[in-house]
Amino acid sequence: MNINHLKKYQTFSSVAELDQHVRGFLRRYKWELSEGNLEILTYIWRHSVKYPGVSFAKVNTIVSTTGRSRSTVIRTINRFENMNLIKRVATIRPNGKRGVNLLLFQPQEAFLTPCDDTLPDTAVDTVPVEAEFTSPNGSTPEFHKEAENKQGEKQSLKTKKIEGRAGFRFDMDYTFLPSYIPTSFVEEAKPFFTPVEVDRVWECIYRAYKREQMHQSIEAYLEGITRTFKQAIFLYKQGKIKKEFCGYLYSCVLESLRQEKRRETIQCSGSVYYNWLDEA
Repeated sequence: MNINHLKKYQTFSSVAELDQHVRGFLRRYKWELSEGNLEILTYIWRHSVKYPGVSFAKVNTIVSTTGRSRSTVIRTINRFENMNLIKRVATIRPNGKRGVNLLLFQPQEAFLTPCDDTLPDTAVDTVPVEAEFTSPNGSTPEFHKEAENKQGEKQSLKTKKIEGRAGFRFDMDYTFLPSYIPTSFVEEAKPFFTPVEVDRVWECIYRAYKREQMHQSIEAYLEGITRTFKQAIFLYKQGKIKKEFCGYLYSCVLESLRQEKRRETIQCSGSVYYNWLDEA
């Protein structure tokens, strides 16, 4: 295939627009991705700049460069396709035979962040400022305080605000949170997070619940989820968690739900597992 023909598959008008899109995806889903997923995404991303959004990297090339197995690369590409991040497009050679599959990054409105102020050469494992959490120590979050520039002068961070009527002060409290967040969880999280952060923490928990495909509604596992959340808070305040809090919590909740799912499977009357230890 003539490489110049790739321009017609271009999905973004500029590399900056592609970068903003991928960073928005990472902002929402990074804690669900493994190290191998991120490494493969980085390779595809870096080889999609000549025609922004178009990568013609072969699976074998990705395998040899990243050191990941062929099955891992294929499984990761399938996952990104299911998440609507990329799309595979088959090409035809001039002789009529099948050519290499193109990997096209798909524009998604949900992935675009309102203000992407990260540097162009920022590593993949960093998250834009507006997506980061303040550690749960009661300090004011980044988007609620003023930042200092290199000269020590204070400048207000740019955030989207809802202006109240003149003469009235508008303070968003925990009653503004969506009704699908359990009240009991909000009460547990209030001492450590602002309303906006509580919403993001619950989104992290809910994604773990959806990924594990549990047998019952999330309310049935709320006691265990809350216990896991408290343990994560304790370790974070002790300084024993070095990674981003939401990513650590996601992993803990996922493991907790997996253990609960195993117990449900064993206890099910129609289970193929036979508990011979309890046999009289």
